[in-house]
Amino acid sequence: HRPRATKGRMRSFRLILLAALTALAACRGDAGHSARPRNLDELVIKDSMYYAPETMQPYSGPVFSNFTLHPDQVQLEGTLQDGTWDGELRIFHRNGRIRYEGRFEHGERCGAWTENTDPRPTVNILQELDDAIQSLAMYPPCSDDR
Repeated sequence: HRPRATKGRMRSFRLILLAALTALAACRGDAGHSARPRNLDELVIKDSMYYAPETMQPYSGPVFSNFTLHPDQVQLEGTLQDGTWDGELRIFHRNGRIRYEGRFEHGERCGAWTENTDPRPTVNILQELDDAIQSLAMYPPCSDDR
């Protein structure tokens, strides 16, 4: 038979639990780290590093940029880690076709990159395959490719 918890004990437990959850949320709410994609135009660039303007700490999280003359169209999607490019990066032509696609690790390109300078998609499948081969660039392997 277990003793019943008193109202005072339950209240103390709830207050401790609330304080612990609040502390955990505060740790996760670092202004330099974000889960929502942030427009690159909002960040401060200094010495090739991106900073959160609120804290001037190197920014970590997903980013995007839209075309200047077409602000509803995404031009770039990527991820920054501690202020430098890290992870997937995609840059688009205005018609939505990928212009550059690849990965960064610690600010350096790695692995296979696709570079499509022509915004027009090809009609012929053989030409498209040849274009894909011609547009492939290889960089040192990414650490998880080894």
